[in-house]
Amino acid sequence: MAVNEEDKEHNPMKLKLLLPTLSLCLLQWFSTNAQSGSLPNATVQLSPPNVERLIREDESNGLHSRVAAPLTADIGLDNAGTWTIHADGSATWTCTIHVPGALGLGFIYDAFYLPPGSTLELSGPEETQKAIYTFQDNQPGGQFFSGFTKGATAQLTYREPAHARQQGRIHIRRVDYGYRESPNRSVLNFGFGTSLACHPNANCDAGDGFRDIQRSVCRIVMVLEEGTGYCSGTLINNTAEDETPYILSAYHCDEGYTPLYDMWRFDFNYEGENCGNPATEPAFQSLMGCQRRASRRESDFVLFELNNAIPPGFEAYFAGWDRRPDAPDAGIMFHHPSGDIKKVSAYDQAQIHPSSINWQAGATPPNHHFNVDFSVGTFELGSSGSGLFDGTGKIRGQLHGGFNGCDDTNAFYGRFTLSWDEGSTPDTRLMDWLDPAGTNADTLGGLDASPPAMVSIGGIITNEDGVPVANTTVYLSGPVNDTVTTGADGLYTFFDVPTGSVVGLHAFKDDDIQEGISNLDLIRIGQHNLGLLSLDSPYKEIAADVNNSQSISVLDQIAIRKAILGINIDYDAVDIWRFVPAAWPLSGPNDPMAAPLPGVFMISNITGNIPDFDFIGIKSGDVNNSADPGN
Repeated sequence: MAVNEEDKEHNPMKLKLLLPTLSLCLLQWFSTNAQSGSLPNATVQLSPPNVERLIREDESNGLHSRVAAPLTADIGLDNAGTWTIHADGSATWTCTIHVPGALGLGFIYDAFYLPPGSTLELSGPEETQKAIYTFQDNQPGGQFFSGFTKGATAQLTYREPAHARQQGRIHIRRVDYGYRESPNRSVLNFGFGTSLACHPNANCDAGDGFRDIQRSVCRIVMVLEEGTGYCSGTLINNTAEDETPYILSAYHCDEGYTPLYDMWRFDFNYEGENCGNPATEPAFQSLMGCQRRASRRESDFVLFELNNAIPPGFEAYFAGWDRRPDAPDAGIMFHHPSGDIKKVSAYDQAQIHPSSINWQAGATPPNHHFNVDFSVGTFELGSSGSGLFDGTGKIRGQLHGGFNGCDDTNAFYGRFTLSWDEGSTPDTRLMDWLDPAGTNADTLGGLDASPPAMVSIGGIITNEDGVPVANTTVYLSGPVNDTVTTGADGLYTFFDVPTGSVVGLHAFKDDDIQEGISNLDLIRIGQHNLGLLSLDSPYKEIAADVNNSQSISVLDQIAIRKAILGINIDYDAVDIWRFVPAAWPLSGPNDPMAAPLPGVFMISNITGNIPDFDFIGIKSGDVNNSADPGN
């Protein structure tokens, strides 16, 4: 890797099915550096796909909404980009990714961990395009999806403070190449600013009287094995009113594809502040990951449950519903057409459609859909799954498709009443999930998310022998960000953590690298490497692996020897102290010799006090536990 130092330094024949934005994995990536055989530079260039062939394929198989083709990638902190080491010990990694001819680029990571205090900035060529990710964006599984930038070039800038050097993990496994352009314009046809001009923004007058349900609607960014896509969804209430995070959307959104539900992203409050179009893309609040609970093609519904509770800061609303069979007289829809910011549409009358409907994926039965003509606004690809609300703000169905555009629109919605109980099993109907107490209610009102109860998280930090480790800073990240430092008793506690939240914990201790390491440690590691006497615990194995290679070798002995001699004052690949939750099983997929330890340990859906989230402290290089943990 290059390193710089500072200071040393309506088709009338067929209805449009609102398919998601899909893409197929077509080509292997290459970088300019790999071609030349030189060390990685700051720019990685990938080979573009054959766009004409992609468009021909789209036309032949009906996937008119596909806009991007994924390219397999291998781009990470250790094999691409340029590092700059600053005088204060912090560091910056920059990497520019370029794919000739791309209208947009999307990024999927199979390793993503940002330590406390670090940031990852993703920017496109336009000044209005910039997203910044922090410790709070870490996911338990280490996967991440950061969305799209416009244009053929994107830049990643990772900034790491001195106390977190070499703790970050960033690896991009797929770059999605945007090729589908808007009519008569060489610009990407999805995302911010790309929807039709006849869509009123959510905060325009048409939405007045429905501001509560506006807060229930989210954009769904779907990550599929075959690509990526956009739909819309609604956070929906259940008769227990326990704020289970159910999202109602459309069956066809991922029909026929292989969804990677752990990486799906649900974007709330993605909207302009007022009726006008914002000059720059507004921020939004996201949750990642879901499970599919129920679905049925006949009424085109799907019900997801998010992997995590809705954080209180989202100020979300759980929409009510009405499962009675009549058609609503008038109502409204909030949605994300073309994956753009939230828009609003209104209608004066819905009718039960008496005939079957022929979609691209096959026909749906008679009487299973409402037929709606809009009096305000319209819909587009990406609006799929949006709730059809009646005049009282209750869900009566979800958008399937129809004839769209700015004139003579006609939309079809799967009927909630048939989604409720027409299916024969829980995974094909809504009643089991939305009426868990069996009340047989016909209607249910909406629910504001209640203020969360506050709980505490704490524990003790000791070494392997149970001796408390003092002067350890524990970082808490989530809806509450805080730090505490252990005293001589090794105890730490965080107060006022909201229930239902997702938090991350990371422990860090600064110390003299020479503390507790000697020739005795080198001899013991040598015996292990020669097969004479194996290290008798996984904690000692972690201590010995100072180059973080998931193996113990002579290279570790060399690094420890340099530390003993004072040649090195820090290890290149690990912290001087490392910390693992005491309950963390150091076997199977968590075997430290099989995979790197995560830098952050996530706690999901907190329901009560957690007084015993204990850590084991491991002094790097010290395999006989002679380091004084009280320093």
